[in-house]
Amino acid sequence: MVDANLVLGLFWVLCGLVILIPAFLIAFRGRADLHVHYDEDVDPDYVSRRAGSTALLMGLLVVGYGVHQALYGFYPAAFGGLLAALLVLSQLTKRFAQGWGAA
Repeated sequence: MVDANLVLGLFWVLCGLVILIPAFLIAFRGRADLHVHYDEDVDPDYVSRRAGSTALLMGLLVVGYGVHQALYGFYPAAFGGLLAALLVLSQLTKRFAQGWGAA
């Protein structure tokens, strides 16, 4: 029988890849219009740079957590840290897409 931590770890890796695909398109292909909260008045290069890199960080954190859980098992502190980081980073990427901090 397969260990539950391995299954959940692979689930988190898959979720991280789902985040990384549009984040890659936003950050490296300049597709700022893919962001849900993108404001058309904001410079797309700024959104691609800031919101895209923040979304990439979110995806990498989720993949890293998934690999950690698959290898070492579940740690509540790591899961809580992931949720807190995703909460903060999701608010940052939303604000960047709306032009927060653009000169």
